[in-house]
Amino acid sequence: MSAMIAGLKKAGFVALNLWLVFHVFAVFIAPAGMPPASPLLVNASRIALPYNQALFLNHGYHYFAPDPGSSTLVSYQIPQAGDVPIKGRFPEPTIFPRLLYHRYFMLAENIRAFPPETQAEVFRSYAQHFAQQHDASQISLSFVNHAPSSIARIQAGGLLSDPEMYFEEPIGDFDFSVSADDENSVSLQDASF
Repeated sequence: MSAMIAGLKKAGFVALNLWLVFHVFAVFIAPAGMPPASPLLVNASRIALPYNQALFLNHGYHYFAPDPGSSTLVSYQIPQAGDVPIKGRFPEPTIFPRLLYHRYFMLAENIRAFPPETQAEVFRSYAQHFAQQHDASQISLSFVNHAPSSIARIQAGGLLSDPEMYFEEPIGDFDFSVSADDENSVSLQDASF
């Protein structure tokens, strides 16, 4: 009986150590296997993919990977009769605390993640929110894509905030001057969804 218990303890010890080695492998291979990566790393990351997905260990690595994509902001413009239009960007860099800025940034970053059948309503709600902030009835929304700078560009004297790294893409024009009974007639022109 004691030999069986000793055997079970040894088997448990071996199983626990094998799991620990695999867990460490899975944690390190998740970010290492994000493209662009060597085929060996990509294939190795597939071995741990079900485990990483089950424990939610592979989230967000592409955002911080060596080749992240552009970030998305939302800009708005509110016309004023005989005056310079009000311009704003969501999120504003001055938002404090930084965690709140990050939450707003995720709202702007994931605005295109909504299903196509609900995107028009999401865009309209963003426009309505910004229009209410400025007591306006008309507003134009645009995506602002901020492309990351290359290492060579930075070494040549470029800045992360250079204007040529921002590309604007119109979402549409919204008019909230219609009555509540005519809410469905809010115009969305030049939509890019």
